[in-house]
Amino acid sequence: MTTGAEAMPIYRLRVAWRERNGIVRAPISDESIEASNLRDAIAVALARPQQLLATGTNLAWIVDPEGHVAWTLRMDDTSAVAV
Repeated sequence: MTTGAEAMPIYRLRVAWRERNGIVRAPISDESIEASNLRDAIAVALARPQQLLATGTNLAWIVDPEGHVAWTLRMDDTSAVAV
């Protein structure tokens, strides 16, 4: 029996340091985001600048409910690039 109210998917926002050679250190932050779709999860992530711009980090990414990297934000000395 279903109640008609389905749980929203859970995305994961992870933040870490990415070395110049591409190696990503272990995340210093791994937070849940409950959102109806990836676009909404990205909006929630972007509304959390204190997590995205944590000291000692330069990479943030969202993992979808299936465990796949679905979005990344890489910060460098001159700009932030979302892919």
